[in-house]
This record gives sequence, C-alpha cells and structure tokens, in this order.
Amino acid sequence: MDSVHIEPVADEALGGGIPYKPESKWSAVFPFELLIGLPIDLYTAFVAQCFWNWFAAPALHMPEISFLRMLGIWWMIALLIRSSPKGEIRTLVCLVGITSLCVPPERTTELKELIDSTPSKLLDELLMGLGQIGQNTLTLALGFGLHLLIS
Repeated sequence: MDSVHIEPVADEALGGGIPYKPESKWSAVFPFELLIGLPIDLYTAFVAQCFWNWFAAPALHMPEISFLRMLGIWWMIALLIRSSPKGEIRTLVCLVGITSLCVPPERTTELKELIDSTPSKLLDELLMGLGQIGQNTLTLALGFGLHLLIS
C-alpha cells in the first residue's frame, strides 16, 4: 500500500494563512436574539400551550397549563438540547482550515471569494426564525382544526 506524504503549504501560498477567521459578534447577536429569538420562543411556547390544553390535558386527565409555565418548560428543553455556538465555530474554523490546505495555491482566491460570499450568521438566524414562525403557524392551524373536529 502506498503512503501519502503531505507537504506543508507556506502561509504566502494560502494568502496569509486560514482565509476565514470568525469575528466576535456578541454585541450584534445579543440584541438580535432579544428582538427575534425571544418573540419566536414566546410564540412557540404559545403553540405548545395550545396543544397541551387541547390534546394532552384531556387525554391524560391532567390540568391545563399556563403560558408562563409552558414558556419555562420550553426554555428548559431548549437549554438541554441546544448546541454550543463555540463548538460550531470551532468546527467551521477547522473545516475551513483543512479545506484551505487541500486547495492548490492558484485557486485560493476562489476559496476566499466563496467564503466571503456566504451570508452572515445574523441573516441565517433571521431566515431560520422566519421558517420556525411559519412552521409554528402551520402546526397551530392544523392542531386547531383537529381540536375543532374532536370537540
């Protein structure tokens, strides 16, 4: 079996090293999370409260749940299943670094253009939030229709 030898690539060939270095955007992300993320969480908790009160409470012979209690449960679930943003950034930096080592020196400008053309994290979060609102609304409408059918 042949062995593979990888030659180190000089920083000059990579155009100054790893072409992607994440900037600290906590000051931009925190207000964004409050303006977009909090209303989405509130709406999701409302949808979950409606489903609990329409279906789970009667079927399980349990009391109905208040909005604030459901919001607390929703935040607890999100806290337990949410992934670490630092881990995602580290993974992205590693992948971009490895990719930059695999790209021939004459094609590094194309790689930089590709990385620079990707949408910002804030835009990604906004699009995901809008998708979540649409999904919650559709789920609420279907659940309400089923609730009316059952009642």
